[in-house]
Amino acid sequence: MLYFDKQPSGESPERILSSLNEEKAQHLQPQLGKPALRRDVSLIEELFAFDGPPDATVSIGGEEYFYFSGEGYLGLQAHPDVLASTCEAVLHYGTSSGSLRRRYTPVPILEVQRQAAEIYETPRALYCGSEADALGCLLESVADSYDLVLVDEHCSDASAAVIRRALTRSAARLVSFKHRDPDDLKRVLVRKTKRRYKRPLVITEGLFNVTGEIAPIPQYYEILSAYPGAALLVDDADGFGVLGGKGRGTLEYFGYDMSRVNHTPQDRESDPTYGAGDFSYNDAFTPDDFSREDLYGSEEPWSEAEEEDSEDFCDGEDDEDPIDDFICLQRDETVEEVKKPLPIPTYLVSSLGRAIGGYGALIPGSSSFVDRVVDLPRFQFSLYPPTPLAASTLKGLQLSFYRDDIRHKLWNNVYYFKSELKKMGFTVQENMAPIVALGIGSDQNMRRIQHGMIKGQVLVSFLQKINSRHSGGNLRAALFASHERVMLNIFLETLQRLI
Repeated sequence: MLYFDKQPSGESPERILSSLNEEKAQHLQPQLGKPALRRDVSLIEELFAFDGPPDATVSIGGEEYFYFSGEGYLGLQAHPDVLASTCEAVLHYGTSSGSLRRRYTPVPILEVQRQAAEIYETPRALYCGSEADALGCLLESVADSYDLVLVDEHCSDASAAVIRRALTRSAARLVSFKHRDPDDLKRVLVRKTKRRYKRPLVITEGLFNVTGEIAPIPQYYEILSAYPGAALLVDDADGFGVLGGKGRGTLEYFGYDMSRVNHTPQDRESDPTYGAGDFSYNDAFTPDDFSREDLYGSEEPWSEAEEEDSEDFCDGEDDEDPIDDFICLQRDETVEEVKKPLPIPTYLVSSLGRAIGGYGALIPGSSSFVDRVVDLPRFQFSLYPPTPLAASTLKGLQLSFYRDDIRHKLWNNVYYFKSELKKMGFTVQENMAPIVALGIGSDQNMRRIQHGMIKGQVLVSFLQKINSRHSGGNLRAALFASHERVMLNIFLETLQRLI
C-alpha cells in the first residue's frame, strides 16, 4: 500500500486482504437480527435494507437480488482491495481526521488530491467532503464575476438548492432554460442580455443522473463564445470515471483539454494559449467524423477476460442492428491527441461516489484558483472526509484510472444492454452512460413493471419525477462493471415478460 509502514493491529495488509477474500468466497453475511422484510408482504411498500454492500447482487432479508439501481457504476464499493485499504486506514489513522482545514491534513486526503490532479492533468485538486460542498464552494468563489446565471431545468433538486444558496449574496439573476436545448438557451440569453445583464454563467450537469443524457457542451460553447465574459460550469458528478477515452468525464468525451478547467482570470491572461483556436461548432466531433476515423486501435489495453467478448462490442459488420458509432467514441485511444482548447472559461466539479464508489467530490484547477476556494469561510468550516473513506477512495481512483479493464467491462455491458433494448423496440440514449431511463406508459404501469421485476429478483428504480419542478417518470436502470452477461439477460427477459 502507498502510505502504511506500520500496522498497529499486528496484521499485514496481505493478511487483511486475504481475510476479506475468504469472506467474499464464503458469502458470509453480517448478523443483523430479523430479516429486513418478508416475501409475503407488498415489496413496493417496504423499506429495502441491504444485508451487505450494494453490488451487482445484494442480499435483502436473506435472499439474493440482482441490483440495477443506485450508483457505483464501476462496481468498486465492494472490491477487496478497496475494503482492505479502508481497514488499514482505520487501524492506522482511526475513524476521523480530527483536524481543521489547511492546518493538519491526514495523508490519505493529500494523496487523493495529488492523484486527482494527476488524473485531470491540472496543477492542483481539492478534495471536498460532499458534492454540495464542492459545487457551493466553487460557485461562491466565482459568483461575483457574473450577473446572470442560467441553469438547465433538469438539474437535480440538490444542485438547485446549492446554487440558490451560493448566490444568496450575489447580485446575479438566476433563471432556467429548457433541458439540453441550445436554441432555448440562446433565446433566453438574447432576451436577458439586451439591456441589463452582460456576463452570463451557464450551469449544466455533464451526464444527467436520472435520464442518462449528456449535455450538448459544444453547442453551449458556440453560443456563449458570442458573449465576452461568459462562462460554463459543468457538474460532472456522474460523468467522471465513465465518460471519455480515459474516463475523465464529459469534457474529455467531447475532446477538450481538461487541464485548463477552473482557472482564475489572472491565469487566463498570463496564458497566451488559453481559448486559442478560433472556436466554431464545426471543430467539435460529429457523427460524420466518427465514421471517417479508426476507432479501434490495435494497441488497446484489453484484459484477457475481455478479449473473448471484444467482437461483440461495436462490430458493425456482424451486428444486425448496432447502435450508431457515436457510442464507440469512448474507446478511441487517439482522443487524447486531439485535445481542443476551452473556448471560454470553464468550471468543473466531479463526484467520487457516483462511478468510483468512494466518498466526497473534487475541484481540480490551477493553484491560484484552488487557493481562492480554500480561503472561503464555507470551505474552511467544512469537514474533511473521514480518513478511512479517503483511503478507500484513493484505492478506487487507482483501480479506475491506472488500469482500463474495469471501465472497458462497464462499456461492454452498456453496449450490449442498450443494443438489446433497442432490438426490443425501446429508444435509448446512444452513448456509453451506464444509466438507462425507460418510459413505459403511465406511472401505474411502470410501478406494476417494477413490482413484477422485484418478484423476479431484479431491483430497478421507479422515479416519478425528474425533479420537484418537472414530471416525467421512468424506470431507471444503473449498470455496473460487476454485472455479468447472465444478469443482464435476466433483466431483459424479465422486462420483456412484463411489458
